[in-house]
Amino acid sequence: MNLNSTSQLLARNENELSGKVLFANPEDTYPLDISRQADVYAWCQSKTSYDALDRVGFAEEKLLLSEQWAAENGTDFDYIIVYQPKAKELLDYLLAAVLPLLKDGGQIWLVGDNKSGVKSSAKRLEAGLDEVGKLDSAKHCLLYAGYKRRPAKPFVFADWIVSWQQEVAGQTLILCSLPGVFGHGKLDKGTELLLNQLNEHRFMSDAANARILDFGCGDGIIALWLYNKTGARITALDDSALALKATELTFAANQASDALTTLASNGLNEVKGRFNYVVTNPPFHTGINTDYNIAESFFMTVKQHLTLNGELFVVANDFLRYPPILDAALGSHTRLFRDKGFAIYHGRQPKKR
Repeated sequence: MNLNSTSQLLARNENELSGKVLFANPEDTYPLDISRQADVYAWCQSKTSYDALDRVGFAEEKLLLSEQWAAENGTDFDYIIVYQPKAKELLDYLLAAVLPLLKDGGQIWLVGDNKSGVKSSAKRLEAGLDEVGKLDSAKHCLLYAGYKRRPAKPFVFADWIVSWQQEVAGQTLILCSLPGVFGHGKLDKGTELLLNQLNEHRFMSDAANARILDFGCGDGIIALWLYNKTGARITALDDSALALKATELTFAANQASDALTTLASNGLNEVKGRFNYVVTNPPFHTGINTDYNIAESFFMTVKQHLTLNGELFVVANDFLRYPPILDAALGSHTRLFRDKGFAIYHGRQPKKR
């Protein structure tokens, strides 16, 4: 796997790395390279990143896919490398989570693309670190470092959960979210339009025995709404461990945990069997860039996971070129609604002739 620009910048400085090293949210397989010279651990919040490291043979006992890093997985790191996430609140979460794991005198490195906001994020390091400064820059990326010279505040996971009551499409829901989860702390407009549209479809009232998949579940709002509407068990899928945890918290807050199955998956890779309904507000970004590959791969493979006459509902920004991809995947599609920059599409698994 080719290293991205941020890891190439890290590689320019890898002679500095030794002892016990933790990568937080690695974006590629670079941790394996460093494992040849140091005792390396990798904490992934993305199933895609986890799978990539697993495929190249990264030590299973030092590789974790989870919303948080538990102390029993390792502490007293000499270096912790944090990749700048898209959401600034996720960076705060990551720094709060890893600072207690760093030994006194240890370093945190923060690396990111110039466009990611890493330059302004360097100031966030100063809240818990000393001697913060730029270590290197190249390939339109920046690398900052800081030393741990003072005790770190203990990390309390519950402090980072945001909960609120939300009215949408005829339902009142309690929602829970975590930093970095799509639509964190608020109702996404596209999701609202999708649920209002679904609320007009009578089929949902007789779907108690249906298999339903929420692809890209985020904080679980679509999954919970579907459960309340149909009474059916819901499978909620996401690449993000934080999103899956948020969905679990949302269902628990609504006394509906027994109705939920969560699935960590890169696209539909981990999905087994077929569903009567697949509903999605799919991701269209990789980092800060628009990426059609995610949705295109989903649309081209979802057919394999729809029952005969099974239905797909999608909401998306209307500038995204989804219609021809839907037609290529399912033969045809219908645009159910278009407003305020969003479109809602419907596709159906054609019956065999």
